[in-house]
Amino acid sequence: MSQSTLRAYLHALEPYSLLPETVVRLVLDVARGMEYIHAQGVVHRDLKSLNLLLDDGVRAKVADLGTSCLESHYGDKCSRMGTYRWMAPEMIGDKRCTRKVDVYSFGVVLWELTTGLLPFEDLSPVQAAYAVCIGNARPPLSPACPPAINNLIERCWSAKPAKRPEFSHIVSVLEIYDRCLHQGLPLLPQPLLSPLADFFKL
Repeated sequence: MSQSTLRAYLHALEPYSLLPETVVRLVLDVARGMEYIHAQGVVHRDLKSLNLLLDDGVRAKVADLGTSCLESHYGDKCSRMGTYRWMAPEMIGDKRCTRKVDVYSFGVVLWELTTGLLPFEDLSPVQAAYAVCIGNARPPLSPACPPAINNLIERCWSAKPAKRPEFSHIVSVLEIYDRCLHQGLPLLPQPLLSPLADFFKL
């Protein structure tokens, strides 16, 4: 089985040409992997496209847990483990951290999939960290991306960790999006998802 990173895969796609169906399938793979990791009480701390491997069937797997730790061992402050372009602002600012740092990084990965771009590619890593932590900057959303997916990105990279969804919720949302796309149905923003979720449970 040959493997490539998601970052290398996106770089090879120039010009960018991923369909929403492919975006959702790939991030659903990642979200399911992260849901499992968090269920074990582990925080990845370096989730990024360079640490996501693709197999021959273009399915994604979460890799490189070298900087991971048990959430129960997290102190009041984070050490700056990880990579600045994907790093949550509370990690950059040495504030108290939880597993929600991985949700922030997931939001950046989802953004990468909707644009094909490297986050803050016009800035150095340190400049990107400063922009996120001090200026609350985020990469610009793609106007070509379905609004519901952009809505999920914004929720995942919220400056407030408590406002970021758990991976269990992200998986549920993406499973609904996956069904919608395969059935030709429109994607609904998250606040409007409950009725549709009930429909698919019937």
